Amino acid sequence: MAELLTNTTDLTKIASAIREKGGTSDPLVYPDGFVMAIQAIQTGTELKIVVSVTSGATVTATKGSLSVSGTSVNGTCTLTVPEAGTWSVKATHNGQTSGTKSVTFTDRYAVTLSFVSAVLNDNDWATIKKISDKGEGANYWSIGDRKAVTLNGTVGTLTLSNYTIYAFILGFNHNAELEGQNRIHFQLGKTALSGGTDVALCDYAYNNMGGGFRMNTSNTNNGGWESSQMRTAICGTSLTSYSGTILAVIPAALRAVLKSVTKYTNNIGNSYAETAVTATTDYFFLLSEYEVFGAKKYSNVDEKNKQAQYAYYSAGNSKIKYNHGATSTAVIVWLRSSAYQAYFVSVKVDGTVDTQFAGYSEGFAPGFCV
Repeated sequence: MAELLTNTTDLTKIASAIREKGGTSDPLVYPDGFVMAIQAIQTGTELKIVVSVTSGATVTATKGSLSVSGTSVNGTCTLTVPEAGTWSVKATHNGQTSGTKSVTFTDRYAVTLSFVSAVLNDNDWATIKKISDKGEGANYWSIGDRKAVTLNGTVGTLTLSNYTIYAFILGFNHNAELEGQNRIHFQLGKTALSGGTDVALCDYAYNNMGGGFRMNTSNTNNGGWESSQMRTAICGTSLTSYSGTILAVIPAALRAVLKSVTKYTNNIGNSYAETAVTATTDYFFLLSEYEVFGAKKYSNVDEKNKQAQYAYYSAGNSKIKYNHGATSTAVIVWLRSSAYQAYFVSVKVDGTVDTQFAGYSEGFAPGFCV
């Protein structure tokens, strides 16, 4: 066997490299100490995904044809995967499936999963917003699904105390190119989670001059939707200053997840010019003639060029609404579209389109987006 000569300087360099790689500062004795230190060096690190999720949930990570599963104990499941890269992680528990998260890593990755119920009402508003943010609402819920909203306080002249109304889904990503992406559109409301009655909020002055739920304080539609009292004083236009508006009486959890929506409407009033149709940014809004009926009878003809009928109404659902305080009484409901002279468009008690003097208080059935 050939003998090779080395020197202390070279051995010191090799020993230093071994200690650095092995994460040790122990002295090394040549040759056996070198051999033992090299053997102790881990040649690979276990790749782990640490998942925070409800105890008892089954967690699965997949990457192509590879799949690793485990069960959450005390709120945590640690999965050891065979290779680095991008893994898709989701969980199931009691018939529910969480959202899927993609994780890309080379060593260890921590992720938190939350469950999404197929029953809209079983989810909190924050969860609904997370799904909406990803544009995946239609993957979990359907048009017409409902979520309870408890109203407290005063909107206009109507005071509500622990009044529960059910918001229902009008559409997913409705008219998104113009109105905004990743939004679930809702309308108020219904009286029950299932069945029940379609209602509009009505105040003491219903179908008379006065009250709060009127388009303007006098019989004029000058300024259209944008300048109307209904928009500025009842629907509200600010998430920081909203006393007396519908924004003041909804739960804080809903207010926190509201998304603005761009609505195109006749904002001049008694005008049929194309230039009268302009955009507003709204949190709560009235629906337009075209959004409900899918046709134009009284509104500016150019509104429909910037609008789309809501899927809920295009599916043939009833347009008739009843007084929230007297649910056997059908009511006139305001729409935001201006008509001629002193009128705005409305929905009659039989569910057909009509117009009404702007100064009359009628049913209030606003929409909003999450």
